[in-house]
Amino acid sequence: MRIVLESIIRNVPKGEQSKKYGVTEEEFQSWHDHLIKNGGQIFDSSSTLQATSRSKKKKMSPFAKVFLSISLLANLGLVTFGFVYQANKSNSINGDPDDLGSSIDSPINLVDNFPNDPISAEISNSKGKEDDVPIDVLLENSRVKPLRVNGQDDAIENLLAVPDLLPAPSLLPPVEIPEPAEEVTFLGKSYKGKHVVYLLDAGTYVLDGNQSIEQFTKIKEALISSILTLSPNSYFNLVLYWNLREASALGKTILMASQQNKKYAIEWIGSLGDTKESIKADRNQYYPKELLYAKPAIGIIGPWYGLSTAISYDPDIVFVLAGNLPGYDRSEVPRSHYAGLGKINFKTVQEGTKKFPAISELSRETARKWFYSITPISSLPSSDDEVDTMAFARLGFASSSQNKFNFPPSAWNKSFDNFLTSLEVGFDRIPQTHFMVSLPKYVSWPSSLLDTAKEFTESSRGSFQQNFFTP
Repeated sequence: MRIVLESIIRNVPKGEQSKKYGVTEEEFQSWHDHLIKNGGQIFDSSSTLQATSRSKKKKMSPFAKVFLSISLLANLGLVTFGFVYQANKSNSINGDPDDLGSSIDSPINLVDNFPNDPISAEISNSKGKEDDVPIDVLLENSRVKPLRVNGQDDAIENLLAVPDLLPAPSLLPPVEIPEPAEEVTFLGKSYKGKHVVYLLDAGTYVLDGNQSIEQFTKIKEALISSILTLSPNSYFNLVLYWNLREASALGKTILMASQQNKKYAIEWIGSLGDTKESIKADRNQYYPKELLYAKPAIGIIGPWYGLSTAISYDPDIVFVLAGNLPGYDRSEVPRSHYAGLGKINFKTVQEGTKKFPAISELSRETARKWFYSITPISSLPSSDDEVDTMAFARLGFASSSQNKFNFPPSAWNKSFDNFLTSLEVGFDRIPQTHFMVSLPKYVSWPSSLLDTAKEFTESSRGSFQQNFFTP
């Protein structure tokens, strides 16, 4: 009856109520039908009278009479004890106020001892009214809404177990997302910046001299490693330059350091190979100088031409990986590239043949080392051929006037002045520039180029390193 009445009063579906108490729906339905069909018989007076008349017609046995007598005596004793106990308790309450708390230790005693309490009276009245309501009315009202009596739960609620409360969901603490890294790693060092341009010397002269192939291979490996470690939050571009006024870039603008753009840059670097033919074939495969937005002014040559192209991308950092650019092949450079550098002796510029083909290589190496030992670095020429010419001339192998050495008009100071004049930003906006120069053995840049490169790196808060990749 309790299970069926709970389902009716709370409007709980049959399937859910059966699952809750572990009974089948057929069993629950049979209980429900039985309650609806036979529930009214408890108020049928005829059935009660018939049961009473039948019980009166029976004759009591002697054993039953003895048992009934004993039961009456026991009940009489219990009633007497109850009166005595109640009288003693009343005297204790009236005589000792301190014992009041112990006599009202339950809600039942609280109602009995304070009959004038309005709350207790309301509870008593509500119970009385509930008992007077017929079962048919209760069943009818339960189909509309659960019965409530003056804010109290129905009597059936006292028989039900209180369900466990669902745990309240707790908020997860906020996840702290770190700021994307804004740094560039190159050769084991970290440089603060988000936009970077790599400037690689791709002239055929980078393969001239002893151990030049090993140096160029290490340069490419360091460049690839730095590009791979770029954060996706970074931007970059790769610019290749060679001779006096030649350049090519990976893109017209600075590129996001995505996996696809990194892949293009790495494939371009790898395609250069270790021969002069492969360098010539693949160094101009992306955006040549004609397609770039940067148009360096006349009279800017060599590394300053490449640096002007790199600065046009507005980077934070520029890495200049330079080779022995003063040793460029003069036959590959048109006369227009010398414009803005002053008066040029093109007869001397176009000379590219060796002066002393009959001298053995051992003699050349000996003369070269001797010349390096007696000549200051600032006065050294820019290529091995020029060193050989000067060394043999000092040793007396060339005495005729037509074989005297003539320095090529490199005019690096003039080129540097033109480069500074063309800058459209102040020195506070110039990117941090790091020069890393790799030269053949016994070769050095001319002092006019070497000094200006060091001056620029110092003013841009950068660095200058020479032969960093030499084994």
